[in-house]
Amino acid sequence: MIDQLIYYMLKVFVFLIAHIPRRIGLKLFSFIGLVWYILDKKRRAKAFGNISTKFDKNMDKKRVNKLIRKNFSHFCMSIFDVLWGIYMNLENGDKWFEIQGKDILTRIKQSSKGSFFITSHFGIWELFIPFFEKEKVNWHSVYQPIKPAVVDRFVKEKRLRFKTGSLFPLHRALDGITSAFNRGENVGLIIDKRVPPEKGVVVNFFGSRIIVNKNIAKLALQTGIPVIPIFLVRYKNRYKAIFLSEIKIKKTGDEIKDIERTAQQFITVIEEMIRRYPEQYPWYYNRWKPRPYSRLIR
Repeated sequence: MIDQLIYYMLKVFVFLIAHIPRRIGLKLFSFIGLVWYILDKKRRAKAFGNISTKFDKNMDKKRVNKLIRKNFSHFCMSIFDVLWGIYMNLENGDKWFEIQGKDILTRIKQSSKGSFFITSHFGIWELFIPFFEKEKVNWHSVYQPIKPAVVDRFVKEKRLRFKTGSLFPLHRALDGITSAFNRGENVGLIIDKRVPPEKGVVVNFFGSRIIVNKNIAKLALQTGIPVIPIFLVRYKNRYKAIFLSEIKIKKTGDEIKDIERTAQQFITVIEEMIRRYPEQYPWYYNRWKPRPYSRLIR
């Protein structure tokens, strides 16, 4: 009973927020981001350290703090973007979405083979849901439950509001992905999630080692499905969906080296995109948390 009440309260709250005029909503949430920047000294310090040691060691303190303010505002504005996107009028979708790489998107839509989309915790990736609906592109992704359960129910419901997409639960992800590829459908994965050392492979990210999921690179090597980097960023007063050229993967017969090389190719593309839009990456996140070296297990 209580969960049901919370669920309906959540629906009403999101409905009201999402129907604030977009320009006003973005200004309001940008201001909230500024307040967050002022009050959250811990994350502000973490962002400062990451930007000044990883992104640009030559950036002066004033420029670093300016980037951090934009970063905090971007995150809060993205919350509004996602909520507003739930009720977006897709008939006017061309008004809001700009596409970079239209030829690549056209090939994806025409292909019977399917594609392996890779992306990052960067930009406003959740808006790919209405974008793919507008473009009639099928997609599947892996889903990790959110706590509490009532929030998980609401988020999952909104992510599946269109028929173009579906979610594979984490514990059955491999079966779902394999079936989707066999049907010639598209699967998207966020590749920069932090994983335990035993599940990961070490890559270079902004000059320092991090651990990423080795199974994503392994799956790409095994299936031979075209790997397409995709990103969705805020650009001026619109959103830009970016489709990059297929990542060419080479197999040498050495499984470990192939996985390491492929994982590095993936994360390098992510880094290059972040350098283009640094204010849209969560620098306050402890991505470079020290971890022991990870060796691949065959």
